[in-house]
Amino acid sequence: MRIILLILVMFAPVVLHAQNAITSNVVEGGKTLIELIRVIRTPRQAPLTASYGYTDSCASRRLADISFKNKTDKTVQVLLYLRNGNTYDTPALSLKLSPFSQESLYELKTGIYKYTIETEVEEATVIMHQGELKLQPCDKLVKEIKG
Repeated sequence: MRIILLILVMFAPVVLHAQNAITSNVVEGGKTLIELIRVIRTPRQAPLTASYGYTDSCASRRLADISFKNKTDKTVQVLLYLRNGNTYDTPALSLKLSPFSQESLYELKTGIYKYTIETEVEEATVIMHQGELKLQPCDKLVKEIKG
């Protein structure tokens, strides 16, 4: 009888350990199944841009873009001066456009700009066109230069 009890005591931890492993596998599998069901049943949320009231950076930073298309067969130069009250800022933005090409200026401050379009004829500078244009936030203007 002692021998039988000794054998049972020696093999009892092995048998109990095997049963605990099976039980823990079943419990872990059940947890995984419940998490999967939660993920499938959860309603989809709206994109973050709609829920947080996303605004474009060009509007908040008050920036605009402008492009000039040269449709003439001459090389032209475009000068832009930002109006500051009744005067214009001294450093002019300038673009030199080859015949039948297009150039752009990006992220300009919004406001009123004086522009001058000039070309060189026989080593003399000739003003083709002069005027003012108003840039609003997020504008993407395209000005065509015709001869």
